Amino acid sequence: MRNSTNTKGKYSALAGCTLMLSIVYMSLTSWSIAVNELADAFNLSTSLIQAGSSMLIAGYVIGGFVEGKLIGKYGWRKVFTTVICAFIIASVLIPLVTNYYIILLLRFIQGCGCMVGLTSAVVSSWFPTKERGLALGILLGAIGLGSALGGYVGGLLTPALGWKMTFWIISAVSILGAIVFYLMVKEAPPLEEETVIPVENPENINIFAQPALWLLGLSTLCCFFNCYGMYAYLAQYLFTLKYTAAEVGMIVFLNGFIAIISTPAVGWISDKKVASMGALKARTWANTWLALFVGLIGCALIPHLAPINMGMALLISLVAGWGIPATNGPGLSLPADLFGSAASGAGVGFVLLIAGAGGIIAPIFVPWLAGQTNWTIAWYVTALPALIGMFINIYLGKYTKSPKHS
Repeated sequence: MRNSTNTKGKYSALAGCTLMLSIVYMSLTSWSIAVNELADAFNLSTSLIQAGSSMLIAGYVIGGFVEGKLIGKYGWRKVFTTVICAFIIASVLIPLVTNYYIILLLRFIQGCGCMVGLTSAVVSSWFPTKERGLALGILLGAIGLGSALGGYVGGLLTPALGWKMTFWIISAVSILGAIVFYLMVKEAPPLEEETVIPVENPENINIFAQPALWLLGLSTLCCFFNCYGMYAYLAQYLFTLKYTAAEVGMIVFLNGFIAIISTPAVGWISDKKVASMGALKARTWANTWLALFVGLIGCALIPHLAPINMGMALLISLVAGWGIPATNGPGLSLPADLFGSAASGAGVGFVLLIAGAGGIIAPIFVPWLAGQTNWTIAWYVTALPALIGMFINIYLGKYTKSPKHS
């Protein structure tokens, strides 16, 4: 009976966290709906418009780190309550504020509400090592799902109701999602594997002193540079090839949507490799060859295949879109795999803190570089971090000094 209850509880927690993360990212996508009107209203330069995305990522990584530390002290439920209230208030206020710099501050607060670290910690507390990669893959696939839904829902509502009303409607959906989250997600019982083989108390682990987390953070920085860069300027590049708005929209949509498949798929494969390879080697092997290598090939070939025709542009954008997001399942499983599920929040938060610079720099630097040189070089620069990430993961797979790595 206890096993049956635990099984129901873990899948309920996974469903609740996935729903909440989807709604959060659906709400965040509403920014793209407002950009043109904000630019006209405040007479914004391109760099100030881009600042909205940069502030979101800054909030995402700084907020994720702080939330991860607070989870260990106060528990995820109190942290979630604080974060979701701040997120909803910021989302409601953005359409009302008449000062763009205050809007940027609210955008930072929205970024703190991304809750990747928090929801990853909750899911990791329910799922053992051999199931964690798939579970986190499903959870983090919600990022792509929510982003796709946000663009679709916003596209339907904005012409009829305006972008401000669209913001408020999606904020209301966030409130409903939070209520469902509270009903579905409960505290996890101790994982059997952590009672049979006790892990170190997370309060005794100095995450800043863990070489494995520094390496994982640097690898994730490479992923952020590649992925957030690609998402930011793929459409801009495709327009230079004279594709229509409808064609660009389809390519960009599928480039993001494929992550809903790749993220859980690669996480599941890494789970299957745990028994034979150990968790650390299984995760880093999957990251290296099933995610980063695919992303490297996809981004390096975009400037050669996308100009040929619509079909080739779709194909290579799918390949590129499969790659880097697929590191989410294996990569963000590692803090819990190495140091125990209770350390997941702080560990994932620290990894995201290191990684954030990649997502802030790429959307600004790479289009500038394309303007100074050409888009072929820009896409090579986008692909390069995937290659660096491969080498980091190969080296990380040989790391043996963690308290728990198999």
